[in-house]
Amino acid sequence: MDYKNDLVETSTYLNTAYTGLTSDALQKWRTKTDQEFTSHADHFKSVQAKILETNTCKQMATFLDAKVSETFLTTSCSAGLQSFLFKIPKAFKFLLLEDDYPVIKQIVAEHQFEYAEISLRFEVELSVLKALREGRFQVFAFSAVQYNSGLLFDMNFLKLIKKEFPNLIVLVDGTQLIGAEFFSFNQTAVDGIFGSGYKWLLAGHGNGFMCIKESLMNQLGTSQDEIFDLLDRGHKSPLAVGSLGFAVEQLLSNDFEVLLKKKKESSDLLFLGLRERGLLEDFVAIRKYHSSIFTIKANSKVFEKLIKENIRCIQRGIGVRVSVHFYNTQKDIQKFFRVMDQITK
Repeated sequence: MDYKNDLVETSTYLNTAYTGLTSDALQKWRTKTDQEFTSHADHFKSVQAKILETNTCKQMATFLDAKVSETFLTTSCSAGLQSFLFKIPKAFKFLLLEDDYPVIKQIVAEHQFEYAEISLRFEVELSVLKALREGRFQVFAFSAVQYNSGLLFDMNFLKLIKKEFPNLIVLVDGTQLIGAEFFSFNQTAVDGIFGSGYKWLLAGHGNGFMCIKESLMNQLGTSQDEIFDLLDRGHKSPLAVGSLGFAVEQLLSNDFEVLLKKKKESSDLLFLGLRERGLLEDFVAIRKYHSSIFTIKANSKVFEKLIKENIRCIQRGIGVRVSVHFYNTQKDIQKFFRVMDQITK
């Protein structure tokens, strides 16, 4: 896929985990759609906007391998989770991960649920299983990919967890997962997944999604219509909603599996180079599988040098976070290491 965006050409963009690059094609579509709104106003709102929403919902369902009846559009991951937790009984206790995306704990706390946290370090999957065996938890909520370390939770391990705890509700923040890794909602043990479109889906801001399994709706005594009502307490931007549909359709039409393979090649190259240089935290370096997000041991001077060399990244956690998508090349990785080696020699 020849992904057209000026920053791909003019910078070494290693910051998709912060915000993804929208394509020139999407920008042209947004301009055209905005002009249609200007020309048609009420007709656009009552007819065209509904067509955009229906199309985007279908595209997301296809992309996530979910039923359309299980797929919902939101303004963001946080908005979806915030709304859906109204359907969780207040007596339910949550298991969370320490140092996870802060909004997850904030939302759980604001809803006044009891919760406990476990360490994110070594063998996190086994730690989760141990905590579930020792405590009484009804919900496990976590980010599939940790925004700081890039740790990728073993999603297949969730099947073992659900086999032992079939009534456990598994809720996942998929913002750093969807669009970056293969995911089948139909095949996974996840009961509900929530995400924003502006990172790996490359859809710009103001849009998101969530998928809720019908089995979970039945377990909670709720329905598709009731969830729609929760999410429809405010107007979604038709432009933002349509952007999500357009961006996902681009990924699907350009063979998303091929794009992921290209991304993995760059990610593997980056991982090996960082590990060889001792720039990764120990619990990340020993993982068999990892995402394409890496926080390296580096101070603010290193960050400033990278920015000066037009390498786009961000300060996070213990140091500097870099991330790669399918539009990154081996040339990008080589430049990054060339600069890093100059800094550290």
